[in-house]
Amino acid sequence: MKVLVVGKGGREHTIAWKLSQSKDIEKVFVAPGNDGISIENKCECLKIESIKEILNFVKNNNIDITIVGSEEYLANGIVDKFEESNLKIIGPSQNAAQLESSKIFAKSFMKRHNVQTASFNTFIELKDALEYSKKASYPLVIKADGLAAGKGVFICNSYKDSTQALNELMKEEKFGEAGRKIVVEEYLKGFEASVFLLMDGRNYKFFNVSKDHKKLLEKDQGPNTGGMGAITPHPDVDEKLTKIIFQKIINPTIKGLEEEGLLYKGFLYIGLIIENDEPFVLEYNVRLGDPEAQSMLYLLKSDFSDIINDIEEERVNTTNIEFYDGFSFCLVLSSEGYPFSYAKGERITIKPEITSKIFYSGVKKDGEDLLTNGGRVLSIVNKANTLEEARNIVYEEAEKIHFKSKYYRKDL
Repeated sequence: MKVLVVGKGGREHTIAWKLSQSKDIEKVFVAPGNDGISIENKCECLKIESIKEILNFVKNNNIDITIVGSEEYLANGIVDKFEESNLKIIGPSQNAAQLESSKIFAKSFMKRHNVQTASFNTFIELKDALEYSKKASYPLVIKADGLAAGKGVFICNSYKDSTQALNELMKEEKFGEAGRKIVVEEYLKGFEASVFLLMDGRNYKFFNVSKDHKKLLEKDQGPNTGGMGAITPHPDVDEKLTKIIFQKIINPTIKGLEEEGLLYKGFLYIGLIIENDEPFVLEYNVRLGDPEAQSMLYLLKSDFSDIINDIEEERVNTTNIEFYDGFSFCLVLSSEGYPFSYAKGERITIKPEITSKIFYSGVKKDGEDLLTNGGRVLSIVNKANTLEEARNIVYEEAEKIHFKSKYYRKDL
């Protein structure tokens, strides 16, 4: 089989690497990818980015199936274009992708189908949002409606905070079109969990639940990021809580997708916050998360290409999903200044005795050297029988990687 993975970050590197391990996979192309991915066996990155270019490549090179990692392509309708040409692709239609590309669409969906979530209000006018925030109870959460690479969420402790956030989103248009409409919701205090389901357009299957760390700074302080690390399985989600998650979140979500004709072939990520043993949905994503993908797929024992084929053939309910025992720990190394401004072009050096797996996010080649080329530069992943052991290995090996502005959280 020849496979194409669409996207360019650590998630796409992980998908490509896991597929390349299958004896049934001849070649994995990644568009546009990054120079770190091309190091992998069987993997080749393509310097193409537009949906039209990607579609033409698939048609002209007998690609068996395409897997979309990046949310932007899904929001822009890549799946619809492929299906018009009768090409096999894993991902939601543009309509179903609104579960991620529009917070207002997602929250309204949750309300219609009794999926437990925080109470909320939506606004399209700055003056109305400011007026509401004057009378609101604090803290509260303000979210950009559209895609903002995981950064369009503000936790506001005062009217001053909310005024600043609303002005950044709706007046200064810091996130462009994404922030012209907003959601204001009640603040829930608890721990977060990332639940992943496999869907084939008719059936679904539980995949795993991970612990993500979105805040930049230690003790979960600072701005939101795309994610600073992940643990699989989630150490705080037990069997009892999982049953409640199925009852109050997963089952009504799937029922709602069926009723609205939004079931699709791919992955559904349900971001939860657990407050007083009750799960509430923070967001839906319609693809694998990053860095959760790095943590989950590193721990996956089953052949990932078999799972992908079962999704395509609409038999995911019978697919074999097996994970290694123990825990997988993923730590993101970023450039200092991320998620705002940061340096690029710094040389990355890695000591040869490193045993952990490295997945690259923001890098480029300069001769034989790899240079930093993004906010999140790479992820280090390893597994062990205990979480403490996996964590210790990864933190030790983080010291074996160097670039000038290296930053990572030390408290995951």
